[in-house]
Amino acid sequence: MHRVLRREPRDWWNTVTLALLVVIVFLMIWMNACSSGSPSAAETNKAVTPPSASTAVTTELSVPTSLSNAGEYGENIYDYAKANDWKNADVKLAALRNVVKTVRAEVKIQSDSVDRLDAKVAALDRNVTAKNRLAAMREANQVTLDVANMTTAYKLSVPVEVTKLDYYGRELEVWAQAQDANKLQATAREMRQTWDSLRPSIATHSATEAKTFDALIARVESAKTPAQYARVATPVLNEVDNLEKLFN
Repeated sequence: MHRVLRREPRDWWNTVTLALLVVIVFLMIWMNACSSGSPSAAETNKAVTPPSASTAVTTELSVPTSLSNAGEYGENIYDYAKANDWKNADVKLAALRNVVKTVRAEVKIQSDSVDRLDAKVAALDRNVTAKNRLAAMREANQVTLDVANMTTAYKLSVPVEVTKLDYYGRELEVWAQAQDANKLQATAREMRQTWDSLRPSIATHSATEAKTFDALIARVESAKTPAQYARVATPVLNEVDNLEKLFN
């Protein structure tokens, strides 16, 4: 009996010790898990944090009026320079200079693009002042392209490719008059790429319009001389107007 009574405390102590060891091991595992889990949590939070307003693309916002006007004024100046109407070209140039100031205030997330637009407007100003017809046409058309590229940060009713086809139609006129075969060929290639990107959308709206523009692109690609490029430029520009109507 005495021997049994002496063994009971020892067995109890061993049980308690074992239980403590189990608890300690559990606590160590839990603490390690917490410390190793923290960076992952931080990374997860970082991953789901939305970009700031200054870097996010505002695709749900409409194109600012100032930006739309800048593109329109650039096209107006192109037409006036083409017609040697320098009085009206000066009027629209003044309007363009003013509206670009508003563009800078409204399109803050594209400051580099606005800087490029400023440079193009300055070059346009010099050529309009000098009544340099072909250079003024070229610079005015470049303004329309810069504006088109900037509008892609916004929700567009008309695909930007339509606007670019308009730009390329005017490029055909410019380089045909400049007798620059390399520029004409490059413009034809860029038109094809832009049209291939746009065509599925046009076809869903009008199979007839898609086929009509297919034929015009084929004419551009088959042109060999500046005169041939010049002859197809006007039909291209007219048909772009019809493409725009599909989305309005």
